[in-house]
Amino acid sequence: MLKTGEESYEFIGQLAIALYTQKIKLRLSALQKILNDKGANYSAGRGMGKVVSAAYAYWKNKNSSDGWVIHHAIAASFTGKNDEYLF
Repeated sequence: MLKTGEESYEFIGQLAIALYTQKIKLRLSALQKILNDKGANYSAGRGMGKVVSAAYAYWKNKNSSDGWVIHHAIAASFTGKNDEYLF
C-alpha cells in the first residue's frame, strides 16, 4: 500500500523503467488508476502531472546512477490525455 508521496515516487520510478524497457507509454489517467489500486488516494481532480513531476524531481535528485536513468524513464514513459509528453 502506498501511504506517502515518497512511496508513490519510488513506485512511479520502478514502473517507468518497466514501461521504458518495453517501449510502452502510459497516460496519466491510467497511472492514477494504478496508484489508487496500490492504495494511494489520488482523486480525479488531483493533477497527476504534478505527481509525475514530483517523482521526476525525486529521482533526479537521488545520488545514484539509478536515479539518473529512472528520471529519464519517467520523462519518456508518461503522457497526457492527447499522448503529449510532460517534459
